[in-house]
Amino acid sequence: MSILEFIKVLVFGIVEGITEWLPISSTGHMILIEELVHLNVTPEFMEMFRVVIQLGAILAVCLLFFKKLNPFSSKKNARQKRQTWKLWGKVIVGCIPAGILGVLFNDWFDEHFYNATVVAVMLIVYGVIFILL
Repeated sequence: MSILEFIKVLVFGIVEGITEWLPISSTGHMILIEELVHLNVTPEFMEMFRVVIQLGAILAVCLLFFKKLNPFSSKKNARQKRQTWKLWGKVIVGCIPAGILGVLFNDWFDEHFYNATVVAVMLIVYGVIFILL
């Protein structure tokens, strides 16, 4: 790997690391970065790279909040454990609609929405909505 490719990967990592912690779309920003910074890799590798870099950021979040997310912690009382299970239930219920739509329409969504123009417009729209709220 050349130093230039290493710097590009570093840029991807920084963008993913910062946007994962903010109330903005880390995936959307990765799509925009891909338009600006082209890695010299195969499309298959790039797809795997996106998954791995986001998995790393998500695992960092899980590690940081492990105590809060762990319903089996011996340091929690019964009320705290119930609250943690309720949180997990809400996460699962919240994922069901996205999972169903993702399974049914994944290719269609990728074809119509996985591009820099749509992502940029929607980031602006949602940014304005955040400001107004």
